[in-house]
Formats: sequence, structure tokens, C-alpha cells
Amino acid sequence: MLGTEAQSKTLGIIEIVIIILINSAGLSAAENKPIDVSSQQMETLEKGKVVFFSGQVKVSQEQGVLSADKVWHYLAADRLEAEGNVHYQEQKDQEITDIYGGKMTYDRKKEYGIVEKDPKLVRKDTANPKNDTVITGDVIEIFNAEKRARVTGNVVIVQPEAKSKSDMADYFYQEKKLVLTGNPWVWQQNPDNISEYTGKTITVFTETEQAIIEENVQAKIIPKKKTSHKN
Repeated sequence: MLGTEAQSKTLGIIEIVIIILINSAGLSAAENKPIDVSSQQMETLEKGKVVFFSGQVKVSQEQGVLSADKVWHYLAADRLEAEGNVHYQEQKDQEITDIYGGKMTYDRKKEYGIVEKDPKLVRKDTANPKNDTVITGDVIEIFNAEKRARVTGNVVIVQPEAKSKSDMADYFYQEKKLVLTGNPWVWQQNPDNISEYTGKTITVFTETEQAIIEENVQAKIIPKKKTSHKN
């Protein structure tokens, strides 16, 4: 990250609110979509090649909002780097996606992001809370063009009636599908039983709770005891 350089220009303006509509080498993407940025302070670094925002930074574009303590924008590369209490939220129809972490880098040209330092992805379905999903791991990668997120390292996935663990998980937003690889393990419960599964690859459909286990399948199914009611 860049610190304050000798050539940087400190604006020293409190509660800076900027509406950026730059069509080339600015904060807008290739589609020339505007971005709103607010912060406590802004500096230009590297002879204007980098813009540094600090203090309650909020970056908004269409359905997505990024907030952090500090944000650097590298104009030529069109890359954002955020640090400190990073939170990105996107809402589409009845689904809300929240991504948290200590550090996030996002390449707006490639539509690729990476979140580090205790990253967490929370997918909420306001129409059906049973589909809510929380994913944690060491690193979260975001592939927006593919509508996919990849979580690697100590992956834990929690749903209202299921829990999963693996070394790596790919989450496909549109299909509402999780593909677990690297020592995958899935635990599920329903009214009749509790089950555990392992295998080489496990695919879980979060909306229907269907699980597909492939190769080296091991399963344990424990029926629940029926409670008898006496008159």
C-alpha cells in the first residue's frame, strides 16, 4: 500500500463527497458507470496516478456498496485496494450478499476480487431464510463475470440445517450451488434423521438441500428417535 508521498497533495477537506463521472482512466468502469465516493479525507499520490481515501470511506455503484477505513484507487489499472473493516454489500431482487474482511483488492477491468484477513461471505435470501449461507475461510476470491466465489483454506459453510467443511469451495450464485473439494465433509439434519457424508467431491444445492457425493463415498445416517405421546 502507498503511504503519504512527498509529492502527494493533501486536500484536508472534511466530509468529502465526490461524484465521479470520468470516462477514461478514472473511477468508472469500461461501461462508464458512475461511482459515488465519500470519506473524511482524500489525497492524490504518485503525481495524480493514485487517489487515497481515508476515514469512513464509502464507494457506491449501482447495486454494490464498499465501505472501509482506507481505500486506494490506482487509476491506470482501475484497481481498488481497501483496508480496515472492509464490507461489501450487493443486493439483487430478494438476495443480499455481504462480504467482510480486513483487506480487499478488486480489479474492475477483470471483474476479479480477493478478500483476506478473516474473510466471510454471507448470502441472505429474504424470501426464504432457510437458504441463508455463511462461508468462512482463509481467502475468498470473487469472479463477478462468472457469478462465482472461491473460498480456500479451512473452509466452513453454515446453513440453518446443514454444515460443511473442506479445503476449497466454489459457490455459484445463480445456480445456488456449492462444490466442495479437498477432504469435503457435509452434515445435514431433517425431521427424520441426521446424516454425515464424505467423498472426493461434494456438490450441495443450497435451495433444495440436495447433496451429490462422488468417489470414495462414506455415509453415516442416524435416524431420529420418535417421541411417543401418551394420552
